[in-house]
Amino acid sequence: MSLRLAPGEVHALLGENGAGKSTLVKILTGVERPDRGQVHVAGRHVHPHTPVTARRLGVRLLPQERHVAQDLSVAENVMLGGLPRTWAGLVSPRAVRVAAQRHLDALGVEVDAARRAGDLSAAHQQLIELARVTARQPAVLVLDEPTASLAGDEVEVLFDVVRRLRASGTAVLYISHHLHEVFALADRVTVLRNGALVHQTSVAETDGESLLSHVFAADLDRGRLSRAVPPTRSGPVMALHHVRAPGLSAPVDLEVRSGEVLALSGPAGSGTSVIAELLAGARRPTSGQVLLRGAPVPRTRSRVADSGIGFVPADRKRDGLLLERSISENIWLGPAATSWLHRPRRAHRGAGRVLEAARASTTDSTRPVRTLSGGNQQRVVFGRWLATSCEVLVLDQPTAGVDIGAKFAIYRQLLDLTAQGVAVVVVSSDYEEISALADRVVIMTAGRVSAEVDGAHTTPEELFALEAPTERDLQETL
Repeated sequence: MSLRLAPGEVHALLGENGAGKSTLVKILTGVERPDRGQVHVAGRHVHPHTPVTARRLGVRLLPQERHVAQDLSVAENVMLGGLPRTWAGLVSPRAVRVAAQRHLDALGVEVDAARRAGDLSAAHQQLIELARVTARQPAVLVLDEPTASLAGDEVEVLFDVVRRLRASGTAVLYISHHLHEVFALADRVTVLRNGALVHQTSVAETDGESLLSHVFAADLDRGRLSRAVPPTRSGPVMALHHVRAPGLSAPVDLEVRSGEVLALSGPAGSGTSVIAELLAGARRPTSGQVLLRGAPVPRTRSRVADSGIGFVPADRKRDGLLLERSISENIWLGPAATSWLHRPRRAHRGAGRVLEAARASTTDSTRPVRTLSGGNQQRVVFGRWLATSCEVLVLDQPTAGVDIGAKFAIYRQLLDLTAQGVAVVVVSSDYEEISALADRVVIMTAGRVSAEVDGAHTTPEELFALEAPTERDLQETL
């Protein structure tokens, strides 16, 4: 295939997980060498094209998975690779903080540069990486699913940065599964399928349905999803009673009901992920009670899982996977592990069936998880809980970095679980996802519950309006 990125142009790249997007990016950034063909930068053939030469020529990547040094400060992360030094060649901590804060302020990111990066939310870590790559004034910038962990206001920050880079002459390759982002930003679009280029056009000359037909070679049924089997609801299975925790500005009372999809929606830092971790037993409240079937949840994560609560974390690589271990070992990390790990053949066969049920692109469960695309890694984490009997399944941003077809496959599996009486809690910043899936939506703003609405009769536009901060929220934030 051939691809041309022009200065001052945003070029969108679409395709399912496994379509070849990651391979193309690795070639562009010098991580992999092509079997045939050439890489040209500014009209010049670059050989060998390595990560070092790519960086020297101004080719930068903002990856889908975060690469933040957790124990370093925000400033040190922003300035990595270009730390200001004194006349004696020593790193100047003050100069590092001042330079980093200047780049953060230019992006509109309200973070103290002196803070430890590991203490920040996933969304703020993503913005730190954005500051790092834009601080180098790239000639070519590759953005791989850059909004996956961002909320509405942060997405607008990103969009403003992309538009400024385009105006300054940077060529931007924008990889996304969100068509509205493509139409909001891109000048041209390329579609990959099964490792081949299948479509390339100007964004002004196409529409969403046409692009989807090229991505999947079939029409997708979009909109509100209907259940094949009516959900079985039998009242609350979990509850939060006057719960307080770091990240919450007011006590939270919440019921989780069997057989429904409860969506938690709100901008980064609103407390949605805190609630998810409280329900999943990954965080303890400072006061109040987290109840399962009327009794306090167990105090250890392993006992929580054994009690029937599953958890798909927002950061799958850090919190959900053992990257160097096999797919099979990762799937059987959950309560279903028991003696499976001592019977490798049965474990691999069982894991293969789980992968097939999760619609992964491979059923070879002997592969290391690190060799999979981000979307397929997410399916492994999701498949872990398909392999056991959950009573409550909590998912934090479950479709981040997952292609449109895979999203709908996950949605239908979640609805199948609710038909069996499972309570599903989804933290999401995707308004279309919430309106397609949720029975009930709890809106959080500034660390407190600000609204609760019927998901079946709420539009994405209404959700966006509900999340807009009120004057009270702004005062509390200040």
